[in-house]
Parts: sequence; structure tokens; C-alpha cells
Amino acid sequence: MNKIINLALLVVAVLAFTSCRKTFEDHPLTFTSEDYIWDNTDVTGTYARVFLTKVYSQLPTGYVRINGVILECASDDAVPSNTTNATWNIVNGGYSPMSTFDDNWSNSYSAIRKVNLFLANYKRVPWADPLVPQYLGAEARVLRAFFYYDMMKRYGGVPLLGNTVFDSNDPELFKMKRSSFDACVKYVLGELDAVKDSLRPDQTLANRGSGNGTAEGTDNEAGRMRKSIALAIKAKVLLLAASPLFNPSATPEKDYTGYPAFDKERWKAAADAAKAVMDLNLFALEPNRYTLSTTHVNKEFILMRFGASYQTTWGNIMSPVGYTVGTTVSNGLISPTQELVDAFPMKNGKPISDPTSGYVAATPYANRDPRLDQTVFYNGATWLTRAGAPTVETWEGGKDKPNNSSVNGGVQTQTGYYLKKFLANDANKTAFTPVMYHSSVTPTFCLIRYADILLMYAEAQNEYSGPDASVYSAVEAVRQRAGLVPYTLPQGLLQLPMREAIRNELRVEFAFEEHRFYDIRRWKIAKSVYGVPLHGVTIVKNTNGTFTYTPKTVATPYFNEANMFLLPIANNEVLVNPSMQQNPNY
Repeated sequence: MNKIINLALLVVAVLAFTSCRKTFEDHPLTFTSEDYIWDNTDVTGTYARVFLTKVYSQLPTGYVRINGVILECASDDAVPSNTTNATWNIVNGGYSPMSTFDDNWSNSYSAIRKVNLFLANYKRVPWADPLVPQYLGAEARVLRAFFYYDMMKRYGGVPLLGNTVFDSNDPELFKMKRSSFDACVKYVLGELDAVKDSLRPDQTLANRGSGNGTAEGTDNEAGRMRKSIALAIKAKVLLLAASPLFNPSATPEKDYTGYPAFDKERWKAAADAAKAVMDLNLFALEPNRYTLSTTHVNKEFILMRFGASYQTTWGNIMSPVGYTVGTTVSNGLISPTQELVDAFPMKNGKPISDPTSGYVAATPYANRDPRLDQTVFYNGATWLTRAGAPTVETWEGGKDKPNNSSVNGGVQTQTGYYLKKFLANDANKTAFTPVMYHSSVTPTFCLIRYADILLMYAEAQNEYSGPDASVYSAVEAVRQRAGLVPYTLPQGLLQLPMREAIRNELRVEFAFEEHRFYDIRRWKIAKSVYGVPLHGVTIVKNTNGTFTYTPKTVATPYFNEANMFLLPIANNEVLVNPSMQQNPNY
């Protein structure tokens, strides 16, 4: 069980180690021997550090990592603009063990194996500073805990390897059974609690950005696991465990996933865990949300997957197809749905369905939540400077919906909208401000930010005790930063209306940050919001310059409640291991 593969046979990515902020990306591979990595003459442990840095490079990357589009193109928030994109196969037919989707099984176990290799060997290095191995060993265990969590939200219970490093031919590897979901939760929480006080110290707010919410912070070790990150991951795990998918209100027959009867105390544990992060007083909401796109280190980011430096590529591939910057034609790859657009309230905070909100169907984007303009390109939006067409034109025959195969190969919006999220505020500029994305290497991506913690707390506390003052405060802080006036929620909300308000706030605040796809599954609402017709809008420009907006159906996604709340384990994993049980009804 405790065999360790000879590292002389292992391909290790050798990274030019300076700081984590610059090295969490792939570099050319070289063969490196075991003695070279765990060098018993190197008091700095250079290659041992590099080995662990490689594990950081396997954290999720976000952006266009699924068939060249964003994960939310398989949710109720968007569809691919290109009708031949492979994600349409998921939209129309779902997924199966033979055709998986967002499958992170191999990547996660690869990372976990590297962690176990590191933990089995790093003490062989004669570290000059005893704090370094303490920090690195604790970091490795937090990383391992995160990779288990990342699988749990997809598959439920998964095999727990402990500290074992299996040889690829070890027969015990092919006898591993899935642990129950509860056992996985217990293991991950135990790991996080065991090392949270052994991690490198957290940085103060002052080192995470300027007071005006625009400048990059000066934390050179940002991205390294710290106590705050361990606590934030703990909150994520506990929220998942408290959610209806894993904490059902009706007692089902137990199976290998080990779903328990409903346990209200799980919500309290999740709320307490989120509150523990809030009580650190180490994070704050950035006053300018565009800061989240234009800085790697800021007051709001808690856990980031570091990668490329700033680039302009994202602007080219996401902007409406009628925009050409320099010699590059924009691609408009993502088409947000009408359902997402309608989820954004008016600037006064009222939903557009409220007769007193001031919403006018003939001018549907006027006086809306400022986050709509930061997330979606809509007809009439201001973007860059373009001769002859100063605003976005997604009306039939407009610059950005030309219905012409000679423009961008015929690829154009399916819904009347394009994706703007993660771009800078370039409405009045001639070129793109560099942002964090780069298409040729794995980019920086924020996995947990402070707004997430606030809304996690609000969700869990509301489910546990109802909408008390602390729930209002957490939600309203996010709404205030968004620019809603007034930002306050109606007083006297009951638990159900507050639940809906929190879920909608999560949707609009975290649009395209890989929340929605898994949120609608852990809440068990995917069938009612995703397995139904999704819409866009057909826009006709009238002779008097006004527009007529007509809803249209763009997709009716397939979703089977019998199995699709969890993802399937790839068929080859089940074939090579007879003990590996597939998720139900696949």
C-alpha cells in the first residue's frame, strides 16, 4: 500500500521558481531524478518547492476551458454562439459515462498523488529555515483537501487515498472503493483543521490593493495556501454538505453515497465557517467591481489560481462580432440568455417583474442594476469607439448581428446578447485594457472571493435561523457595492423569499464564475430552471429609430432528474476497477 514510484521515471515540470504569482503555469517538461528533487544538500529546497508549485498549476482555471467556451454555456445563463460547438451536445443530450462533461477525476487524482509524493519526501531536504517545510507541508494538505472538494461537488463520495502513493501497477489501486460523501467531508475538514495554524501568515488588507480600489496589491506570496484560504475552503465544503442535494429534507434509502436524513445543524456549521472568515477582518469588497478583472491581487480575492500576466485576448474573443480592434475581428463566443438578463433587477433594487420597479419593455436595459452592464453586451450598450455605429447593434442586420456568413464565419449571437464579464471598463476607449485572461497559457482565475463568503453566510444562516439582521447585512453589503439605490431588501421577508433573493444575488454577482452550473444542482432546481426552454430576443429596428423586442426560444436543454444532479464517473474508471460503483441511474 505504501509503495512510492521511482521518481526517475516521473516526468516533473521544472518551473523557474521566483514567486507563486509568476510560476503557477506550465513550462517545458524535463526528466528529473528523485535525488535531484529531494536534494539532501540543498538547504533552500529549490526543486522540492517547484514540485509543489506544479500542484498549484492544476487548480481549476475557469474561462473558456470547456470546448472553448465557458462552463455556464451548459447552464441557464448562456449558450455557445457557434451552433457547431461541442457543448451543444451537452445542452441537447446531457452527459453519460461514455461522454462525460467537466470531468476533473484524472486531474484531481493526479494532483492528490503529487501531494502524497511531496509529503512522503519533502523532509529529506535539509531545510535551513524550519518554517519553510512547515508551511509547505501544510500547503500540500490544503491543496489535497481542495481537490477532494472539487470532486465531491461533481460526483459525491470518492475514493480517499490518505497518504498512500500507489505505483501505477499496484493491484490495490484497482480495488479502491468509493468512500461515502460524509466520510469525504469528515476527511477534508479534518485535514483543514489539522494544518490551518501551520500555514504562512495572512497578509493585511493594506497589502492587497490601494484604498481607491484600483491598484494591484503587493503581496508577493498571494495564491499560496494560508489560514484564511483553509477556512474559506472549509466553508465551501460545509455549505455543500448542508445543501439539498446532500442534505435532503426527505429521508431517502441510503446507498454508497451515504446521504443522511435532513440535518439542520449542517446549515449552522456552514454559517459558522463562513463567519469565521468574515471575523478575520482580512478581506473587503472592492468598491470598483472592474478591479476584479484588472488586478491579480486585491482586497476581495481569497483563493486564486495564478497563471498568465495581463493580456488583451479576452476582449477579442468575447466582444460583439462587429468590433475590430487593430486587425483582429472579435468573435463573440458566448450568448447569455434572456433568463440571465432578466435576473438583474432595476437600479432601485426591485426585480423587473415588480410593477413598481419602473421597468419599461420598450427600453429594457435602462436604469438596470449596474452589474448588467458589467456582465452582458446588450443592444445599445456603449463599447469602445466605432465609426458609424457608436453602440452595440444586436438588432437583425445590425453590426453585431449581421446574419451574414462572411462576418466571423457566420458565428454570431444566438440570443441578442454577448458576454462582457471579466473585461475592463473600456466603453470610451479605442483598444482593450489588458485583463487577466490569456488564451495560450492557463490564466489567473479567482476561485473564492469575499462576496462569496458573505453570500455563503447569508444562505446558510437563512436556512438555519431565517432572515435575521446578519443575513440582511451580508446580502445588502453585496448589493450596496453593486450600486443599487436603495440597496436594502424589503423588511420582514420570510425564509423562502429571502432564499430566492440570496439565490438571485448569487446568480448576478457571480455570473460566469463557475457558480451557477453547480449551484442549481446542489439546490436540486436544475430541472425547473435549466431543463426548460431558454430564451433570447429578436430585435427589429423600426423606421423611427425605436426597437421592437420579441422573445424567442434558443434551446430546450435535456436534464434528467434521475441522475444528472451528479456527474457520471468516466466509464474507463469503472471498467478498470470492478469495485468502483457508478453514480445512480447512469
